[in-house]
Amino acid sequence: MLCISVLCPIAAAFILVLLTPLFNWYISVYKNKSLKNIPGPKPYPIIGNSNLLGKTPSEYLKCLMHLQKQYGNFYKLWTGPTLRIVINKPEYLEDLLTSNVHVSKSAGYDLFKPWLGDGLLVSTGSKWKSRRKMITPTFHFKVLEDFMQIFNYQINIMLDKVMEKVRKCPGDTLDVFKFINLMSLDIICETAFGTSIGAQNQENIEYVEAIKTFLEIFVYRFYSGWMGHPIFFRFSEHYKKYHKTVKILHEFCEDVIKKRKEKFRKKDKINEDENDGIKIRSALLDMLLEANQNGENLSDEDIRDEVNTFMFEGHDTSATATCFTLYALAQNPTIQDKVYQEICEVIGNDPKEEITLSQINNLKYMDIVVKEALRIYQPVPLIERNIDADWILDGIKIPKNTTVAIFLYGMNRDPHVFPDPETFDPDRFLPEQQTTRHNYAYIPFSAGPRNCIGQRYAMYSLKATVAKFLLQYRVTEDPGFEMEIGTCSVLKSMNGYKMKISLRTEKYK
Repeated sequence: MLCISVLCPIAAAFILVLLTPLFNWYISVYKNKSLKNIPGPKPYPIIGNSNLLGKTPSEYLKCLMHLQKQYGNFYKLWTGPTLRIVINKPEYLEDLLTSNVHVSKSAGYDLFKPWLGDGLLVSTGSKWKSRRKMITPTFHFKVLEDFMQIFNYQINIMLDKVMEKVRKCPGDTLDVFKFINLMSLDIICETAFGTSIGAQNQENIEYVEAIKTFLEIFVYRFYSGWMGHPIFFRFSEHYKKYHKTVKILHEFCEDVIKKRKEKFRKKDKINEDENDGIKIRSALLDMLLEANQNGENLSDEDIRDEVNTFMFEGHDTSATATCFTLYALAQNPTIQDKVYQEICEVIGNDPKEEITLSQINNLKYMDIVVKEALRIYQPVPLIERNIDADWILDGIKIPKNTTVAIFLYGMNRDPHVFPDPETFDPDRFLPEQQTTRHNYAYIPFSAGPRNCIGQRYAMYSLKATVAKFLLQYRVTEDPGFEMEIGTCSVLKSMNGYKMKISLRTEKYK
């Protein structure tokens, strides 16, 4: 009898655990019954449409493209118990993104919170508005001019690292991502923290690996029907590694903040780095520390969240966008030659020469080439909003708290928006061509109140890197390589960015 009395509660608890997902599923179906007339694939209980989405980021992206062809630019998709309304029509995007009501991110962004806390990416309401206003001056034109010194310095290190490889293995195919990713990490950390982390020189390896690990596990959780839930994730094989990774990320940032605060208090040449003499002006961390002194009442945790958010949003997006641009130029040698010619005319032919913002602004042809690269390889393929009040879309009421997914990658490859979308054609972005399109047909950094605050920073970093890289190297397509593109936190090639690299001038041979 004792045995039975012990087992009964255990069995009841076990049954409850098994039935909870089914219970949650039917609650979700009932709550969203008003959307039954929106087209979309038929869902199954508990798993929804997860059976269609594949097991990898590449399969997920292919599935979304397939669903777009099948259902158009307005359909519904179930990922486990979560219903997403997927849209990608410019008119729909304008209505949603320009709204001052629907400014909250979806619950999917909560998966960033263990690392980014309540930083600018995920915060909402008055907190988001005040932080946005506070951080915006970090991206003022004059501040970006100062950052160019850091851009040039770190890009030159990257060029030298690539040189070592090219000289050692001339003619070999090279994956440029590992070089550009570490360079981007050095740039973003120096401009955010005001401190060099030496990623390109294999310093702070544990921190660099922690960033990579966090993003890999984020992708696993985001595209899983149930692993996004903290209770289910706790039983995952990734949980212990994830917990350790977040601890490394927080401790590194907290240590940097602590040291920077000491310097800030002493006012001891805070704008100079003792190691290499590079002046660090208006780094984000310095600005937050100064705001705190001026009465903004920011805790160390608040500061950590904003610096981590800036670091996360900046380095991964910039690195992949730069790699995709170089890959597109490798595939289109005639266009690459025109870009190179313009760079030589505006900047000169020395890749180690300091590039200025005004020079980058004069690279008019490069500008439309980069825009076309970001059209085909949309930096963030999917963004989401939580509908904060009932919203009427094409005569259908989308209830409050519904998740809406904006599939930017699909819109950029929609032939109704961009004819012959798979062709790389920079002329699409000539002024006379742009006037024929809807204003929201091309928004690589989102739009409206919650657009990317650092988009000018990202574009200057990307263009400076591409310009210097092309001055020193010619990139050529490897006919045996084909990218496997997937949607992670950003668009990525899951098998690298492989191309042939050759020295361009006799000076370096």
